Amino acid sequence: MPNVLVPLAAGAEELEAVTIIDLLRRAQFEVTVAGLEPGPVTCSRGTVIQPDTTVDQVLDQSFDLIVLPGGLPGANHLRDDARVQGLLRAQAERDGHLAAICAGPKALAEAGLLEGRTVTAFTGALDEAGIPSTGAPVEIDGRLITGRGPGAAMDFALTLIEQLAGREARDAVEGPLLRP
Repeated sequence: MPNVLVPLAAGAEELEAVTIIDLLRRAQFEVTVAGLEPGPVTCSRGTVIQPDTTVDQVLDQSFDLIVLPGGLPGANHLRDDARVQGLLRAQAERDGHLAAICAGPKALAEAGLLEGRTVTAFTGALDEAGIPSTGAPVEIDGRLITGRGPGAAMDFALTLIEQLAGREARDAVEGPLLRP
């Protein structure tokens, strides 16, 4: 099954982070949650998440997907972290999947990976970078998947599953969730 990196920074949107991690693990993906610093990460609403490892420990690894949760100031920390920027650029160079939700696409914009792409993000999150957002819940542009915000987190995570493992894998995860 696919292996996935979820970099996690202080101030991340916990609803997005937990939904992504949980649903991808339900799909039997190998998910590595890597904090920017050692130790627990306090998210934007005070939820504390214990990462599996640190970004420093995964710099020499390759992943099928790197996915960035949003939230502020978490997305800004991802955008401003040279190690995360290096991982994103390397992922793009090897034509790996990249994904970000809410304000997370800010980090992709900083890496120069959104020019000419169809993307969505939290309202105004990409204004500073001059990147237009469609406002759709989820956008797929080749191996780039973006999501609008917390309300789209489940659809976003299910889309990631479908893009990497197919419709059957998505259905196997989505069915037991009893979504309307």
